[in-house]
This record gives sequence, C-alpha cells and structure tokens, in this order.
Amino acid sequence: MVNFCKKTAFLLLSLIFFTLSALPVAFASDASETAKSFSNGGSEIICIAHRGDWHSFPENSVEAVNAALDFDAVSVDVRLTSDGKPVLMADETVDRMCVNSDGSSVKGAVSSFTLAQLKEFFLRESNGGSDKGKTDYRVAELKEIYAVADGKTAVVLNISEADFKTVYDYVTALGKNDETVYRINAKSKRIVELTKDIDNITVTGNYQGNIIFLATAAVKECFQNKIYTIELGSTNGNGVLYDNFLMKRFVGDKRAMVSMVNGRCGKRSDNETGWDDLISRGYSVIETDFPDELTDYIKRTEAAATDLEKYVDLYKDTDLSPYSTETEKDFVSALDSAQALIGNPSSLSELTETCSALRSAHDSLTVGAKKSVALKFSFTPGRIIAVILCAAAFTVETLYLRKKRKDK
Repeated sequence: MVNFCKKTAFLLLSLIFFTLSALPVAFASDASETAKSFSNGGSEIICIAHRGDWHSFPENSVEAVNAALDFDAVSVDVRLTSDGKPVLMADETVDRMCVNSDGSSVKGAVSSFTLAQLKEFFLRESNGGSDKGKTDYRVAELKEIYAVADGKTAVVLNISEADFKTVYDYVTALGKNDETVYRINAKSKRIVELTKDIDNITVTGNYQGNIIFLATAAVKECFQNKIYTIELGSTNGNGVLYDNFLMKRFVGDKRAMVSMVNGRCGKRSDNETGWDDLISRGYSVIETDFPDELTDYIKRTEAAATDLEKYVDLYKDTDLSPYSTETEKDFVSALDSAQALIGNPSSLSELTETCSALRSAHDSLTVGAKKSVALKFSFTPGRIIAVILCAAAFTVETLYLRKKRKDK
C-alpha cells in the first residue's frame, strides 16, 4: 500500500511538472515590452505619465513614480550633480522645487550641488513654485526610480545631449536599458550621431517646428537609422505636423509621439477631445498630465476596436448577389473603411463611427435588381489619334499578309 501511494505521488508530481514545463513562460517585464514597442510598433496607444503622479506627490519624486506604475510609461527629467550622479529635476536649478528643512527657499544650479547636499533638501508639493508647501519627500537619485519601477512601467528619460553618455553608462551599469527609452533634448541629426554606434538602445527622434521639408528630412533620417518613434511638436494647430502628407509615413513599426504638456501639440487640450484628434491624425504615443483619464480612454478605444473587428468578421463574407447595386456599393465602401482601421492606431471616434456606419450599411442592404451599367465613351484628341494609329497599323498588316499570300 505504501509503495502504491509513493508511485501515485510520483506520477502526480511528474504530471504537474510536465504540465508546468509545457506552459509558455514570459521572461520580459511589462516595462521592457513597452520599451520595445517604441521600436517595433504596434496598434496600441502608449500612455506616458508626465513626471509621475505629480497631482498627488512632488513631480519627479520616487513617490510620484510609485503612484504611476499602472501606466505604460513614466517620463522623468534627469540632471547631473557636481559629483556626476544623475538625479531627477526638471529645471536647471533647484529654485522651483526645493526648500530647506525649515521650509525656506533654496537656490542654485543642480550641477553646483553634490548628491549628498541635494539629499538635505525637501521637495515642494505637486509641481512646485513659491506657493507650494514643503513635503517630507527628497530629491531622487535615478537608481531609486528604477528600484520602485521594478519592471512594471517603462522609464522615459528626458536628458540633455551633454549628459547622455554619463546617464547611458549609469543605466547600463544598473542593467536597466531594456526598460528605458532615451529622450534626448537635441535635433534628430544629433540624436543619430550620439546613438548610432550603440546596440540595443531605444531612443526617440525629435522635430520641433513647422517646416515641411525639415520635418520630412528629420523623419527620414531617423527611420534610416532605426529610430522608429519620433516626437513631433508645433504650436500651430493646423501645421504640417498634423497633416496627412507627413503623418502617412508613420505606418507599420513607425510611431509618432506627442507631448500634451507644453503647448507643442498644436495647443490642443490635454483631454479626450485633444487625444482623439491627434490619434485620428496618426499619433500613437502620448505624454500627458492626466494618465488616469488617458488610460481609461485607451481601454474604451481597445474595446471599440474589438467590437469593430467582430462586425467585420461577421459581415465580410456576406453574399451580395441578391442586393441592389446602390446598397451593395454603400456596404462594400463601409466594409473597406472598417477593414482599413483594423490593426492600425485609431481614435475612439473613428472606431465607433466606422462601426456604426458598417452596421447601418449592412442593415440597409435591399433586395433588388442590379442596375445595368452603360459604358460611355467620350471622344478626345488623344483617343482619336490612338484609333487612327490602330486602324493604320491594322491596314498595313492586312496588305502585307495579302501580298505575302499572292507571292506564294
């Protein structure tokens, strides 16, 4: 009996081990998958929480990042101390965000303090300023951000071109490059120069302006150097950065990125109306001060995409032979429009309106006789010349064949 129990237990354990070993194991974190999608594209919209949840905690603080772990990515601003340590601070100075232990203001460039000196300061509430009070939170060293992000959210590093190499080496030493997107404050040409000899790095390109040939040149240069996400910015709401002539280049693994926090999104509002408009134009990476609301919008958009795909699958094999030409034409047009959206970044309004139009066109199919199509031919000088040449060629060929038969 004991041997039987041992054998049974062994068989059960073997079965469990075999079952578990057959299951797919995902080694990549959410953060690394998001970072990869900056380079290999996808149809999903990416939400970047600007400086973490600064509505609840000081911007660029460990606590603000910790409160933003549910979002796709969080953007932070990195600067170097006088002893070469990367810390989080948006401005060149500490004036806006830091106070002493007694709450009095402090001033000075970040680069003029050591890390230890900065750690003596306290951060102001929210996004700082003289009207914001002292908190118990401190200036964050970059490694603290990675410790709290812990592979759950990608980290977008806003850095100057002068600091890039130091920060890159620092992140490499931490082993966190696969969770990082480098956003260098420089023109695309300079970004390419800084990163072209570095393997396995995710970096965004950059064009800020409203000149079409400069924008297309920047986009082309980035794509040629395997930089597939490009941040575009302009204060002109109807400028070239929002026109199909430029945006049609962002297909497949290419992504257009926009920040809603600095007015360089054509001064669109950082809300559903603004996001919907930009996504419908081709943008698929959005930095926002309202990541909770954007994430909710993205979830509703994904649900609408699933709904549209369901109706396309349901209707695509419809037998149209019994229906009138006019209703058939409307249905085919609606179906083509729906199929064009599937697998591509699309706005919520695009998806819902297209799905509604498809369902309406299907429900409006009417049984009836097909209209006869009368072919019309209009005479133009070019067509007349073509007819004359064809007739001449036919005549010459006929005479030649007759002569040949006669000679025989």
